[in-house]
Amino acid sequence: MKREVIVDGGAPTPLAHYCQGVVVGDYVYAAGQIASDYRTGVAPEARVEAAFPYYGSDIQRQTRYILENLRKTFRAAGTDLENVVKAQVFLTDLGDFFYFDQVWKEFFPSPPPRTTVGVTGLLVPGCKVEIDLIAVKG
Repeated sequence: MKREVIVDGGAPTPLAHYCQGVVVGDYVYAAGQIASDYRTGVAPEARVEAAFPYYGSDIQRQTRYILENLRKTFRAAGTDLENVVKAQVFLTDLGDFFYFDQVWKEFFPSPPPRTTVGVTGLLVPGCKVEIDLIAVKG
């Protein structure tokens, strides 16, 4: 079966040895993504401004940043978030679930099946969530 690597969808390029995703048949498998730009740690767009800590939520900003990057990856592969058929979410604090889920609902009005688990940490310090998606080509 043919395997096509998604090289540049506009999402930050990982430092570690993996790609943003692959297309196999009608399926698109995206790598798990975190809210890092792989240069400064947590990407500036995914952080709450220190001078205005009550204007936003770290978990919501990180979730939105990740889902926007996953959207770019899927669009580069010829599909979009509406075609997601499976999701896995890893949260460093399950107390953030409610706030994470508020953003999730914005991106997935008709939600795909999802597994959500708590983890003790992620690859980049300060990252609170990692999201891993599988979609079909539209």
